[in-house]
Amino acid sequence: MRPIRYFSLDEANRTLAQVAPLLARLKELHASGIPLKERLDILWQRLETGNRVLDEIGARQQDLDAQAQEVAEILRRLDEIGCVVRDPQTGLVDFPAQFRGTGYFLCWRLGEDAVHYWHGAQEGFAGRKPLSTMPGHLIH
Repeated sequence: MRPIRYFSLDEANRTLAQVAPLLARLKELHASGIPLKERLDILWQRLETGNRVLDEIGARQQDLDAQAQEVAEILRRLDEIGCVVRDPQTGLVDFPAQFRGTGYFLCWRLGEDAVHYWHGAQEGFAGRKPLSTMPGHLIH
């Protein structure tokens, strides 16, 4: 297991140039994968009733498998960067941060121009707060 990378606000913002396109692609893959999976489910039902759809099932399954491989590669790259993917559908990521032993997350979502939010290590998206509310001892 790789050691946690802790980001400063500047580092997190500089990393967005790498992270944003990866998250955008992840979001696209998720959106296109849902109807593909639904189509496969329908085809399997049709096969059970005697329709000759095995070739189409094979082709659609190959498409879905290729998408799954690409998703895995994107998630690997994001993990390598050090950010934590919280919601691939919305492009929500956290950047671990720490100041004098206190851990927290810098929080960013696809479409935002920069990191503007943070939350405590035990809070999630619901605990997301503007950086202006960050306790002074966490700012570095």
